[in-house]
Amino acid sequence: MKISSITLTPIQTHRRTGSISSHLILQVHTDEGLTGLGEISDLDCYRMYMPDVDAVKIGIERIALGRDPFAVQALHNEMAKYLHNYFLSAPSYPPFTPASQIAAGIDMACFDIMGKALDTPAHTFLGGKTRDAIEICYPLFQVKAEADYERNLGFIQTLLEQGISRFRYYVGVDFAKDEKFLAAVRDRFGDAVLLKALDFQAKHYWKDTLRAYERLEQFGFEVIESPSWREDFEGMAELRRRVEADVCEHCSSAAQAMAMVKAGAVDIFNITVNSGGLLQVKKLAALAELAGIRTLLGTTQELSIGTAAHAHLGASISELSVASDPVGPLLYAEDVVKDRIQIADNRIAVPTGPGLGVELDEDALERLRAPLVEWDRAAHGAGYVSE
Repeated sequence: MKISSITLTPIQTHRRTGSISSHLILQVHTDEGLTGLGEISDLDCYRMYMPDVDAVKIGIERIALGRDPFAVQALHNEMAKYLHNYFLSAPSYPPFTPASQIAAGIDMACFDIMGKALDTPAHTFLGGKTRDAIEICYPLFQVKAEADYERNLGFIQTLLEQGISRFRYYVGVDFAKDEKFLAAVRDRFGDAVLLKALDFQAKHYWKDTLRAYERLEQFGFEVIESPSWREDFEGMAELRRRVEADVCEHCSSAAQAMAMVKAGAVDIFNITVNSGGLLQVKKLAALAELAGIRTLLGTTQELSIGTAAHAHLGASISELSVASDPVGPLLYAEDVVKDRIQIADNRIAVPTGPGLGVELDEDALERLRAPLVEWDRAAHGAGYVSE
């Protein structure tokens, strides 16, 4: 079997928050009639250097055409010649780049093809399934304006009614507003809301994070995420010695993983398929296991294709003791598959069908087709648009 052609479709989807996210949907066709699906997700964080669709397609064709989709490691070896630093060395925040996202899209499409060819789920090729579902939490974006208090509280109420009760909250635009909002959450919902993490987004020095932690710990949370400026692993290690909560940071490359292990910087690696694909990121999970570091699955909020890839990765990891973040099928109003991946009761069900276990809806794909960037609409930042 050989890869024979590539289809790349730019689309836009709406979030619950009112913002819009851009994606590239990848179809990798083979000479035996099988097509693998991949996703290059939520690209608006690259607004100033958004990839050119035609250029990306030509690049993927140069790398992939004529290759065996089962030879995924060989394909990564070839990608590394063109997509520099997408896995061996990469920034911690955000934990992905256009290069790593493109590599991830190709990688997940190959796993989809392999599963379809052998009529087995993708996790079969990652070591097999250790769990049937992945624990998840939903993102709450930071309060910036007065109207955001009720806006976010309304989101929580709706999600509780849908059986989603675990959340993580982005903090740090204004800690006074954060404190007021979290107090309102506890006053209105009490212990019905499980607060997994406060995400500081690598925007603060660790000493400022420590002061914020002391101010906000009364509201009860398990994890501090991205608690210091990027690559400040010594600062994270010092913070870790001073707080009760677990310290978590995005781990997007082999070099970064080794540096965090050496510094004793974190309790938890936040790993995401977007850092280079299923095959590469499974290596980070293995390194974490050997180093005694726990893992959770991070996200840039994918549609059902990318979320399915995360579910298969999570199913294959030996220990996944911290709730993970991919909830795009809940976050987005639209999707490109016939049946969205199932999320209920704070869990993603691992798909049981062949490959990634999702089927493309060609009509939906065409309805959602749109330019990657339109400068007259707001970028979502961390998925958030304030009114």
